[in-house]
Amino acid sequence: MRMKNAWVAVAVIVATLSFVSTVFASNLLEGWSGDIFLGYSQTNGNTEKTAGSAAAQALKKFDHSQLLFKGNWLYSESNNNMDGQKWDALGKYSMDFGRDYKWYNFYQVLVDHDYFADIDYRVTPSFGIGHHIAASEDWTWDADAGVGYRITRHRVNTAEDDEAPTAIAHTFMKKRVFDKAFLSEDLTVYPSFKSEDGVVLRSETAFTNPLRADLDFEIKYILDYNSEPKGKKKTDTQLIAGLKYKF
Repeated sequence: MRMKNAWVAVAVIVATLSFVSTVFASNLLEGWSGDIFLGYSQTNGNTEKTAGSAAAQALKKFDHSQLLFKGNWLYSESNNNMDGQKWDALGKYSMDFGRDYKWYNFYQVLVDHDYFADIDYRVTPSFGIGHHIAASEDWTWDADAGVGYRITRHRVNTAEDDEAPTAIAHTFMKKRVFDKAFLSEDLTVYPSFKSEDGVVLRSETAFTNPLRADLDFEIKYILDYNSEPKGKKKTDTQLIAGLKYKF
């Protein structure tokens, strides 16, 4: 029942976004581009397992800067019992500078939640500098690094609540493969300045194949790693297939 309710909520959100993009495309959303991804899997037999995921991002470009919002959501059940619930949301502003505008500075805030990793919420504001290593239609590569502050609140083990400065290293690569398909990698590492807080890492590898101008088929492999998980497993992985609508 929880899974059905969750998907009803996602359907309502997607329908609302579609309506808004249609009605206000000429003014409110002018200059914005983005996409909405939905994935679902179901296994029957000895184990009844269902998993659903959603992701969305919106990007607005200015002369030499851009504003990005993106989010991910995952929910899964095994034999009618929830065994996965996590989400994250990112807001990032970056501004190009230097010769040929190859360099950029960035300011961002990441908020995430992972029920079964006992993370009620984790907030990480950060800023830094990056470089556009490659920027073409066939091959894109950005790399940046900076510093931030990580605030962690646990759902159950509140004694482990923590706040600490952290470094950040990030790279995004996107390469055209075959005729129209793309392979991409989005990797972010947060090594804390406090050794007992360890390293938090997130990697998202995606294969995207267009079905039509505004619709893609996408397969994503997501890896989340925490070197100091406070009694939980260090590594979580997800393999998700779904459709991505572009606007």
